[in-house]
Amino acid sequence: MNIFGAFTFGSLIKTFLPGFAWLIAIGMLEADFSRLVGATPMIIPFAMENEQTALVLAIPVSILLGLLSNIVVFMGVNDWLVRNPVRRAYPNIFALYDHVASQILDQCWKSVEIPKSDLRASFDRYADAEIILLSAIDVDKLAYVREQYWYFLEFQINLLFSIIAIFLASVVSSASQGCSVQAFFYQFLKYLVLCGPVCVLLYASARKNYLRHVSKMLSLMVAFIGPRTTPSTSVAESNGTGGTVVASS
Repeated sequence: MNIFGAFTFGSLIKTFLPGFAWLIAIGMLEADFSRLVGATPMIIPFAMENEQTALVLAIPVSILLGLLSNIVVFMGVNDWLVRNPVRRAYPNIFALYDHVASQILDQCWKSVEIPKSDLRASFDRYADAEIILLSAIDVDKLAYVREQYWYFLEFQINLLFSIIAIFLASVVSSASQGCSVQAFFYQFLKYLVLCGPVCVLLYASARKNYLRHVSKMLSLMVAFIGPRTTPSTSVAESNGTGGTVVASS
C-alpha cells in the first residue's frame, strides 16, 4: 500500500469518500451511545451548529479515517475477502501464474549463484517475480498495471466496509429509539435494500479487478520468459504478374 501515493487529487477522492462514510457512521454511533448513557451527543450537534468549521475539519478527518481503513484492509482483510476467494474460484489461472512465477524465480536463482542451497526456500518465498520483470519491462508500464489494481481495490473494499458501517449504525440507531419490533424490522429491511446491492456490486467489482490484475501480470511474465521475437522486416511487393515477391531488408 502506497500511503504517499494517496496525495494526488484522484487518490485523495478515493480515500476521502470511504473516510467520510466512516465519519458519518461514527457520528451516528456516538449520538446513539450518548443517548443510551444519558450524555449529550457532540459530533452531530457540533456539525449542525458550526457548518463551515465542521466542513473544514471533516476533510482531513475523513482522509485520516480512509488511510486507517486502508491499513486495516491490507493487514489481512484483502486476503480474506478478495485474494483467497478468487484463487479458490479460478484455480487454473492461478496454477498458471504460480508456474510461470516459479520459472522466473528459478532462472534468477541460477543466475545469482547463491552458494547456500538451503536459502532457496526463502528466496522463492520473498523474491517477487513481478518486480523481477523490471529488468525487461519499462518501470512505468509495470507500475501502471500494478497501481491500477491497488488504486481501485483500495476504493472498492474501503467503501464497502464504510457502507456496512453506516448500515450497522442505522440499525443501531433504529433499535435505540425504542420502536416496535415491526417498525424495527421495516427499518432494517429498508437499510438492507439501500445498502445491500451497493455492497454486492463493490465486492464483485473488487474480485473481478483482482482477477484481471493477475491475468495482466501473467501475460507480462509469459512475455518475459518466452522467446524474444522481433517484428519481421519482410514486405510483400507485387511482381507485376499478379503474384508477390517477398523482399527482406
